Amino acid sequence: MISDAVAFLKEHTDFLLVAHVAPDGDTLGSCLALQRLLAQLGKRARVISDDPVPHLYAFLPGADQVIEPDGAVDAEAYVAVDCADAGRAGTIWQRVGERPSLCIDHHVTNPAFAQVNYIEDCAATGELVCLLYAAFDQSISPQAGVCLYTAIATDTGNFAYSSVTPRTFALMGKVMESGFDLPECNRLLYRNERLQKLRMTARTVENAKLYREGQIIVGTLSKAETEAVGGLKADADGIIDRLRDVETVIAACFLREEGENEVKLSLRSKAKVDCAALAKVYHGGGHVRAAGAILYTSLEAAEALVTQALLSAFDNA
Repeated sequence: MISDAVAFLKEHTDFLLVAHVAPDGDTLGSCLALQRLLAQLGKRARVISDDPVPHLYAFLPGADQVIEPDGAVDAEAYVAVDCADAGRAGTIWQRVGERPSLCIDHHVTNPAFAQVNYIEDCAATGELVCLLYAAFDQSISPQAGVCLYTAIATDTGNFAYSSVTPRTFALMGKVMESGFDLPECNRLLYRNERLQKLRMTARTVENAKLYREGQIIVGTLSKAETEAVGGLKADADGIIDRLRDVETVIAACFLREEGENEVKLSLRSKAKVDCAALAKVYHGGGHVRAAGAILYTSLEAAEALVTQALLSAFDNA
């Protein structure tokens, strides 16, 4: 409940705000906006991430101050932001122990792994941070506005997904009142693509296989193919959405090899397939229409395994 989160944030003064591994716009935008809220309340907060800030989100105010794990980094209290489970919080969460901890998240599969949990099924964790600003009666600065817009826009497909509600737009109205430059922010998010990412997308599309008369698509990308075009892990963000957007496709799967016997699974669906339920089989999670997991096997084995599971889920829907 939000009241529990408010009490937790009032009680403590020194925080580490933990972004999830392979950080995206929601976790980074929410962390950085929450950091500014806590600063306005006279508290100390630092944002920490196992993985570097992706090039796409380097423009976010405060992104250059996100710190990486270090044995010397510690805080009075830890806050996992947009982390669907403890594993998504990465190695940082392993040091929490008995320290006070809070989880702020919007994933329905979240097991409430922190001591205090503010979990609500909504469009983005950025919505929950907006509500925290209101709960503390604090204004949203233009810098925080950039962060909150990024958090909500990127997790809703630029306000296109079924998770978007009237409240989402009402909260964005409050964010707009901050005076941030929406057109420029939108350009940086959606019209500023690295050529390497485009080439990774092309390779994935070339590898893609269609099933059930084009209603199921499975795309793969090996580590060697990523390296061949000079791609980065962060460049894979959004490729799954390009597969989903094929006209005939109902459900899409993207399997990207991250290392030896380590494959990142991304799932999307327009209808029928429950992505969260399918991802949970592989100890992942997410939402009904968007979810993910990590498979510790070869790319070929992962493709065979997930394709069969996806076809079964589709046929049984």
